[in-house]
Parts: sequence; structure tokens; C-alpha cells
Amino acid sequence: KYRVPDAVAATLATMDPRDDGAHYDWELFDRDPLTVDIKRMVVEHFAPEAARRGISVRQATKATPRRWAMVVALMGAFFGTLPAYVAGRWWALPCTPTLAWVVIANYWHDGLHFSLSCDWRVNALLPYLFPWLSSPWLWYHQHVIGHHCYTNVAHKDPDLAHAPQLMREHASVKWRPAHATQKHWTRVLLIWSVAVGAGLQILSDVRANMRGTYNNAVAFKTMERARFHAHTLGRALYVFSLFVWPWFALPPLKAFVWSVFPIVLFSWHFMLNSQINHLTAETAHASDPSFFRHQIVTAQDFGTQSWWCYFFSGGLNMQIEHHMFPCINHCHLPALQVKVQALCAKHGVPY
Repeated sequence: KYRVPDAVAATLATMDPRDDGAHYDWELFDRDPLTVDIKRMVVEHFAPEAARRGISVRQATKATPRRWAMVVALMGAFFGTLPAYVAGRWWALPCTPTLAWVVIANYWHDGLHFSLSCDWRVNALLPYLFPWLSSPWLWYHQHVIGHHCYTNVAHKDPDLAHAPQLMREHASVKWRPAHATQKHWTRVLLIWSVAVGAGLQILSDVRANMRGTYNNAVAFKTMERARFHAHTLGRALYVFSLFVWPWFALPPLKAFVWSVFPIVLFSWHFMLNSQINHLTAETAHASDPSFFRHQIVTAQDFGTQSWWCYFFSGGLNMQIEHHMFPCINHCHLPALQVKVQALCAKHGVPY
């Protein structure tokens, strides 16, 4: 029901001048037998649960009461470690940022995909409790609008050009001499260490607000003055809460460790669970004009039979299903994964 009229769609393009303004064939998508089967499968999957609970099919796709209980329990565990973390207890140094990642992976990502609740206020407000990964405002542009719509599409997916000076993971990025040594473990370790704290949280945010684009791929919406001030205050609070306060509360050596190691560890957790999802030999340059097929061939699942992979990644290990159904809470993905894999086998789609 939110489909943009064809006359308007023809005028839309991303910010890169090399963008041709097109990719998907929506008429092909509508008549694709895979599309028909997927839509039928999803309705048949959620209809019994909706009937059992007396709710709509759409409501049945969001977080279940059991999922909400788990999220609250994880939040309680995280906040329970904060007094020890602030007091400089060594056991809390790895524990608090790891719990922060687990909490964010299991609710924050879902909220910003509108899959926690049917109430937009719940989805919009709760992510501000844990802004460790990114400003929610920035994440909407980079991840929800850019990456999910045009996964691995040159000059349209902003995730292909996060640090082109350091890494080249797609043919659309111009080769530089620095890329000749990009596989060395020291380069990888450096990028994994600063990806969140310096990258997503600070550099990408400042650059997007100054240029009006995210990685030259997504037009960045100008914020009203009040929201811009609130956003700036939020960024300042983030910097203070991670990098500044230890120097007022802890001895110098501990202050240095506390201001560096937690966000580095958090960044490793994020990169470990996100970098094998799309940029692999089989998926990086895959493409298809039919939307579902494109999302399948450009994504990769991992550890689908592992409870730990599912829990620690917040369902990111089922990346194919997440990209097909981003508005469905990830607690439903294990059951859908088996059905999607069977449909791919039926229609000859590489999975």
C-alpha cells in the first residue's frame, strides 16, 4: 500500500552520479512463482498463531510475550552489572559490553526494523536506551533505507563504502594501492576495533550531517533544529558515557583501559556477527531483478542449527530470512528458515 507511483519512482535515484536509478523489476516480482509461494507460506505460518492468540496476522509477526520477557531479563542483567562497571571491577570490563551487545542484538535491531511491536512509538523509542551501536536516526538511513533495499548493489548500498580508503570488498570501490595489504591481520584488527566507536558512531554521523548523504548512496534527511540539537546532545552523551567519565572516576591506567577496551570489544562482537553475512565470494556480486531472489542470493546464513549463533547474533545468523522479512521479529526466523530453504530448492534459487 506504500508503493510509490511509477511516475514518481522514475525520478528517484541515489546520490551517486553513476547510479542508473533502477534495479528491480516489480512486475517480474509480482508474477514470480517464488513470490507467490513465499507470500502464501508466510500467511499460512502466522495465521494459526494469530487465531490462537486472538490477534491479527501482522501482530503475530512481532515479538512474542516470551521474547519480551527475554529482552527485559537481558536488560536487567546489563543494568545489574553497571555499578560494578562504574566502580572499576575487572570482571565487569568484558561482561558489561558483551551484555550490551547481546541486548542490542536481541531487541535494538528488531525495533528499528519495526518488528518489536505494531506500535511505532515502541519501535522508535526503545532503541534510545542502548545507542552503543549507532544513533537510531543514522541507522534508519544506513541500514533500513540503504542496505536493506539495495543489498550489495553498486553505488546504492552504503555498506559497500564504509572505509574505501582502507578496505575494498566490492568491485564498485575504486582500487587504491593501500588495498594491496588489506588482508593482513593488523589491518583487519584495526578496522574491527574502530568500526563502531570511531566509525559508525562519530565519523559516519558527522559526515552524513555535513554532506547530506550517507556514503554517497542515501540522501540524509535534514533534521529540524530542535531534533538536530537533541541529536547532537545524544552524541555528546555517548562520547561522555564511553570515553570521558572514566578519567574522572578511575585511576589513570584503569581510565585508559575503560575508555578503550569496552567499545573495542563491543565492536568485535558486532563485526564478528555481521561481516560474513553479505561480503563473501558467493554473495558479494550476486544480483537478481526480482526482490526476494535478490535478497536470497546476496545474503548468507550461518550456524542455523546452533542455539549460540542464533542467540549471540540476535538472529543475524539467519540473514537470508531477515532480509526477506525485515519487519518480522527474529524470534520467528528459525521456523521460517526451514520453509524458505525448501522453497529455494523448489524454485532453483541458490541458498
